[in-house]
Amino acid sequence: MRAKTLTLLPLTLALLSGVAMAATVYKWVDAQGVTHYSDQPHPGGQEIDVQPKNLVSSSNGPASTGASAAAKPASAPVGTRYQCDLIRPENDEVFLNTSTVSTRLRLEPALQAGDQIAVAIDGKRLQNQPTIGSEFVLNDVERGTHTLMIAVYDRAGKTQLCATPSITFHVRQPSVQAPVKATRPRF
Repeated sequence: MRAKTLTLLPLTLALLSGVAMAATVYKWVDAQGVTHYSDQPHPGGQEIDVQPKNLVSSSNGPASTGASAAAKPASAPVGTRYQCDLIRPENDEVFLNTSTVSTRLRLEPALQAGDQIAVAIDGKRLQNQPTIGSEFVLNDVERGTHTLMIAVYDRAGKTQLCATPSITFHVRQPSVQAPVKATRPRF
C-alpha cells in the first residue's frame, strides 16, 4: 500500500501545481487609497484572471541583465522582431518618499547592434537616457500618477520595432495635506 501511495504522490503534486498556476486574484483599493491583491474575495473587489506565462529559455547559463550583454550584437538577422515586456515597475506600483524610479525591461532576442531603446514617461520620450541595456533609472520623477512605456527603435531611430504595454505607477511624497506620520520606536 505504501509503495502505491509513493508512486501516486508525484502525479498528485504535478496536478495540484498545474491548478495553482492558473489562479484568480482579487484587487481592491482601501479607504487610504492603497491597492491590495489577494486570492480571497473582498467586498468591492475586482476579479482578475491571472494566466501563467510559458517561458522557454534556449540558454543554459544565467541570464545577464547588464548593459554590456544587451550591447552585444545578437545572432538574429537584421529586421528581427523583438518581444519586450516591462518587468519593473509593476502596474499600479506605488513608490513612497522618492523621486527615483528603477525600471527593468525583458527583451528577446538580445538588442542588435545599432538598435536603440527609448523610455517614455507620460507619453514623452525621455532625453539623456541610455539607449542600450535592460535597466534604467528615472530621476526627478514628480509626485503623482505616471504612465511608462519602453520601445525599441531601429538604427535610424525612426521605426518602432517593439513597444511594451503602457503601465501606470504612482509616486507619493509627504505634503501639507498628506504629511508623514511620526512613529515612535518600540522597545
